[in-house]
Amino acid sequence: MDEYQDIKELEYSLISALAGWTKGDQDQRLNLFAVGDDDQNIYAFSGSSTEYIRRFREDYRARASYLTENYRSTKHIISAANAVIEQAGQRMKADRPITVNRSRSREPLGGEWGPLDPVTQGRVQILPAGNDSITQAQLVVQELKRMASLDPEWDWSSCAVISRNWGQLDPVRALCQMEEIPVQVSREDFTATWQLRETQALLNWSQSQGNLLKAGHLLQWVREQPSGPWNELLVEALENYLLETNNEELPAGVFREWLAEWARDNRRRQHGLLLTSAHRAKGLEFDHVVILDGSWHTAGRGEDADAPRRLYYVAMTRARKTLTLARCGNSNPFLRLLRSPPSVLVGQEPNSIPPAPVEMRQAYHRFSLRDVQLSFVGYRSPDHLVHRAIAGLSAGAPLHVRTDRILWELATVDGVTVGRLAQGFKAPAGTVEVSATTLAIACWDKMKSEGVYLDRLKSERWEVVIPEIVVGINHR
Repeated sequence: MDEYQDIKELEYSLISALAGWTKGDQDQRLNLFAVGDDDQNIYAFSGSSTEYIRRFREDYRARASYLTENYRSTKHIISAANAVIEQAGQRMKADRPITVNRSRSREPLGGEWGPLDPVTQGRVQILPAGNDSITQAQLVVQELKRMASLDPEWDWSSCAVISRNWGQLDPVRALCQMEEIPVQVSREDFTATWQLRETQALLNWSQSQGNLLKAGHLLQWVREQPSGPWNELLVEALENYLLETNNEELPAGVFREWLAEWARDNRRRQHGLLLTSAHRAKGLEFDHVVILDGSWHTAGRGEDADAPRRLYYVAMTRARKTLTLARCGNSNPFLRLLRSPPSVLVGQEPNSIPPAPVEMRQAYHRFSLRDVQLSFVGYRSPDHLVHRAIAGLSAGAPLHVRTDRILWELATVDGVTVGRLAQGFKAPAGTVEVSATTLAIACWDKMKSEGVYLDRLKSERWEVVIPEIVVGINHR
């Protein structure tokens, strides 16, 4: 069992029952092997506790082995992370600090970025970032662009900005979009790749081409379709399919299975700079990590006093090559621990910060199928004008959002209502204006709909508008 530090009381009891812990005969008990890191227990708010690791050792008389080699980060990053976590109370490996793995023991302290970056020389950088989330975003993006200029092989898809709260990421996203830096928000997992109008059109066309297909034939057809982000994505997919199959003629079923697997992988693939919360970042790793400041000095409801420290430690240890720690004000207690270690560089205060564009005070919401009412259009008959209105939309087309309803409605510029947001969406506090565009058009049908609504459906198949909404916020 992995990630054992996340175990809760009921889960521990279930494992004990399955293992036969209460059985008197030792031979009737199952052998258990558990792996956990008490320093990475970050779900205390939901009832998980490192106490169950200790109970496991006592209840099963388990032999403990300590895994203290880090195979990911540079020595400077490991040293800084150790300095933060060693102050936590009741640690199970307090006398066993994490070290770089043996095969990398002779590498430079700052790894390959030691000689590459004349400023940090591979050290962990504390970046002074003003006093609010707007200036913090400006200086963080500026620093990432500086680093990108140093590396001709820089890949935004190997970078992440990590925050404790989602709201602090909005200004970073807005600025990245203004400066055309590819960006992705981890909680906005777009899951409709297979259902896209463009994907379904490709599948329908391929079915009309017989039982044997060549990748080059499929690629040519997609390239002839109207340009757009989703057709461009399909072109990229089919170029890979062409390489993998050497353009051999293969059964249509092989292509369909390949495309389905590609669609699943695309959901998990990172596309650009990832903006994520520290909780979402657990289990991931990136070449370059920036951790935003804010809210690290207080524990949340149900958390112990060291919970924020463990969460910050988890965020720090996502970094492979470089780690930048933004300092916004002076409330972060962990940054105070890092002012003197030789593995850390405290950056210079900025001479000036340019005025923030008004767009940085906007919140972006990139929706998916789960965020809209899937059957809204299906309640209309096939000859209803809503079907024609959606057929005329494409990715990037403007939408009007009717916010005076209990549930926000989407309409074309001509005033035809083409969709409705799901009940779970709540507008951010301070919302003063809303604009929207068409992110994608997905295909849906009666067979995919929930049984409770089937009697109300008047169409067998229909299209669903998935929007991207920009909300202007009054930051008073």
